[in-house]
Order: sequence, then C-alpha cells, then structure tokens
Amino acid sequence: MESVPDPDCGEKIRQLEQAALENPFDDDPALELGRSYLESNRFPEAVAVLESLKSRRPEAVELYPLLGLSYLNADKTDEAIHHFSVAMAHSPSEGYLHRCMADALFKAGRYPQAIEYYKQAAELEPGDTVPLRKMAQVFFDMGRVDEAIDVLNEALRYDSAVPELWGSLGWAFIHLGRYSEAIEPLKRALELKPDDIQCVKSLGLAAFALGRKESSCQSYQIALSLNPRDEEALFGLGILFVSSGDLKAAYRQYELLLAGKSPLSEDLYAKIVERKELRMG
Repeated sequence: MESVPDPDCGEKIRQLEQAALENPFDDDPALELGRSYLESNRFPEAVAVLESLKSRRPEAVELYPLLGLSYLNADKTDEAIHHFSVAMAHSPSEGYLHRCMADALFKAGRYPQAIEYYKQAAELEPGDTVPLRKMAQVFFDMGRVDEAIDVLNEALRYDSAVPELWGSLGWAFIHLGRYSEAIEPLKRALELKPDDIQCVKSLGLAAFALGRKESSCQSYQIALSLNPRDEEALFGLGILFVSSGDLKAAYRQYELLLAGKSPLSEDLYAKIVERKELRMG
C-alpha cells in the first residue's frame, strides 16, 4: 500500500483507541481503528486489531483485504497471500484484489504467478496502467527486459500522461545499452514530472554514453540542484570530469562523496588515479 500518513490521523487513532477500550464488543470502532493503523503505516498494530476482530467475525469479508495489506506491508507475504485469496473468493472480479495478490507474490519472489495476477488485474480493469507498470517491473527483475518494454509500450497506449511509464521505459533501454532510444522517453517523463531526480540522472547517464558530455553535465547539475548530496549525481559528474581531463573538478566530487561516506568515493578515486597515471605515462 502506497500511502503517506495523515498528520491528523494521530488524534483520530487516539479517539478510536478510547472508543474501542470503552466498547470492547462494538466492532465498528475496532474496524475503523484497524483501517487507521494501516493508513498510518502502523502495520503490526493493524494486524493485531484486525485479527482480533476476525476471531469474532470470521464472516466479515471486508477484513480480508485489510489484513492482506497489513501483512504485506509487514513483510509477511504468506499471510498476505492467504488473506487476498479469501478476499478474491468473495469478490473474484475485483481487479484491485488481483493486483494486491500480484504484489504479494512479487514480494515473495514468485514471479511467474505475479505476472499472471497482474495480467488478470489489467483485464479486469482495462485502462488502468498500474498493473501493467508493475508487471513490467517483474519482467525487468527477471532479466526479461524486452518483455518489460513491450508491456510499458502497451501501458502507454492506454495513458501516455504517466511519467513513471516513460521513466521506466527509458531506464529499460539504458539497461539494454540502447542509449539513443532512452533519450526521448526520459525527456517525456521530465516534461510530465520535471523534479524526477532519477529520470534526470538517467538522462545524464544516457547522454554520457552517447558522448554528449555537455548535455550529460547539465543533467547531473540539475540533479544536484534537486539534491546536492545525491551520490549517483556526484559520481556521474565526477566521471564526466575525469573523461574530460579535469581532474581537479573530479577530485572535488570525490571529496564530496568521501564526506558523505559514500562507497562510490573509492570507485571515483580509482578512476582519477587511473587517468592521472595515463597522463603521466
């Protein structure tokens, strides 16, 4: 479940906790309390409250998706899969439940099954690009990048205004070494979401691989304007300076990485030394 805790949720939870304490046999406050714990990312507490409620009302179908999500976010994938299975038995045409099941299977490393459930979710909710985007990630993690690209292109035919789809497509092309094909999707992603630092860095990487050093430098500098301590941007800029022979500038990036205790500092230092030795020899 992708959520940001509501700052006002703390007071609501305190009120629900009090209501549940005062009325231990009233299930409504307990159900709402479980939901609120889940929305606040307090997953173990959500599990405890919802399991207690399930022990009294095992027939309450609304509990099973909530328990599935709570267990999934608590990294208990077997329990999540079980509860999503029960939920789907009651609502077999609910695409969202199929997607949740796929998320649990993906997290459990059961990739082929996850792909099937993402496909079912996409069929049940035509036009929803989320299952397709997640399916592409499964293919990517399996090393089947060409299939990931096919799925991302299918999703973009449904909705071309989702920056994450363009960004994922660009990164897939980079992974395959198809740098020139990565440029346009990454630019499209940044038109839709200019502050996506990962896409900015990916664009810098692709431009560097194509020998477009000025464009690469520009991208890394934009990334650092978004986050001055970003290790990948500091490293990328450092490598760019090394390749251009500006070892003083490269060393400044090394010092910044070193100050941030980044493991990338050692890699950049090795490149600086290597370039210095080539120059001397």
